[in-house]
Amino acid sequence: MHTSSASSWSRLNWTRWITIAGLVLAFFAPPAFAQSDNTQLSGYVRDSAGAAIAGAKVVVKSEGTNLEREATTNEEGYYVVSNVSPGFYTVTAEQTGFKRFESTNKKVDPGISASLDATLEPGQVTETVSVVASTTAVETETSTVGKLVEAKQIEMSQLNGRNPLFLALLQPGVSGGALGGFSFGLTSGGFNINGSRSQDNLITFDGAVAVRTRSNGTSIGVADVDSTQEVQILTANYNAEYGRSAGGQIRIVTKSGTSDFHGTFYEFVRNSAFDANSWTRKRTNPGNQPCDDERFEKATHCRPDPFRFNQYGYNLNGPVI
Repeated sequence: MHTSSASSWSRLNWTRWITIAGLVLAFFAPPAFAQSDNTQLSGYVRDSAGAAIAGAKVVVKSEGTNLEREATTNEEGYYVVSNVSPGFYTVTAEQTGFKRFESTNKKVDPGISASLDATLEPGQVTETVSVVASTTAVETETSTVGKLVEAKQIEMSQLNGRNPLFLALLQPGVSGGALGGFSFGLTSGGFNINGSRSQDNLITFDGAVAVRTRSNGTSIGVADVDSTQEVQILTANYNAEYGRSAGGQIRIVTKSGTSDFHGTFYEFVRNSAFDANSWTRKRTNPGNQPCDDERFEKATHCRPDPFRFNQYGYNLNGPVI
C-alpha cells in the first residue's frame, strides 16, 4: 500500500510539473506571425550634394486616417518605418539648417516594401519643398511577379455578379474562370495560374486564409466589391511568408476607415425587362408563330428568357469616436 501510494504521488508530481512547464513555455514563447498586408517604407535622406543627413526626423502620415508614424535617420541617413498599412501617405523629412521636405500621394502597396528618398536643400525649416508622387517607380525591393488592381479599376469594372475575385483574370498568366460570367457565390474561381491547378492557389482576405481545405479550395466567403480597396495577384517569386500554395496568390484587401464618415446605399438590378430577345429564342417558332407577326409578339419564345437579380446593401465607415 505504501509503495503504491508513493508511486501515485510521484506520477501526480510529474504531471503537475509538466503542466506548469507547458504553461510557462506557452506564455513566454515568441509569437508566430502570419502573412500580413502591412509592409515597410524606407529610404535615405541626403543633402543636395548627396551626403547623408543623420538625425533627420521623418514623419509618415496616412492621407486617409491621419495616423502618423515617426522615424529618425541613422548615421548613413537611412530610415525605416515598419508595419505600414496599404494606402496613400504624405512623407516629410526635416533637419536643422535645411528646408522641410514633403512628398504627398505616396502609394504603398500591400505586402510589398516601398521606398522613398528625400533630398534636403539648405534653408530654414519653415520653408518647404513639396513633391507630388505621380509616377510609378521601378520596384527594386522585391522580385515578386504580380499585379495590383486598384480601387478606381475595381469601381469602373463591370463584374457580372460583383465578385472581385474574378479581377485576377486581368493578370497575365491567369486563365480559366470567366470574368464576364455570372458568379456571386462561394468559389475558388477555377483559375490556373502559370499552369497550376485551381486547388493549388490561395485566396486571402486581409492576409487571412480564405479557402477550405476540405472543399477543393473553395472560398469561405465572398468579398463585398464596395468594401474592396485592392486585389493583388501574385504569380511567381513571392516571399516565403505567402506559402501554403504551389500556384499563385489572390489577395483581397478591404478598405479601412478614414477620418471622415462616409456611407453608400446601393441596389444593382438585372431584369429581363431591360433585355432584348435572343436570336435563338426568336427562331424557335413553335406552331408556326413567327415573332414578326404582331399576334405572337407576347408569346413566350418572342420575349427574353425570364431573369431577375437584385443586389442591394450599404456601407458605412468612419473614425472610432
